[in-house]
Amino acid sequence: MTCRYCILYELGHCRRLNPMQKEPRYLRLKNGTLLRLHFDCTKCEMTITEVR
Repeated sequence: MTCRYCILYELGHCRRLNPMQKEPRYLRLKNGTLLRLHFDCTKCEMTITEVR
């Protein structure tokens, strides 16, 4: 899933302002699902994929 909402921007870690942020980033849901976050800062988009 690709979205224009960027979690880095909302947390104050935007790579346009601070290019030293590292990837990959992960998000774990309450049900145990692990999601990988990939950031395309030139398009200001975030891609979310499920890790299996």
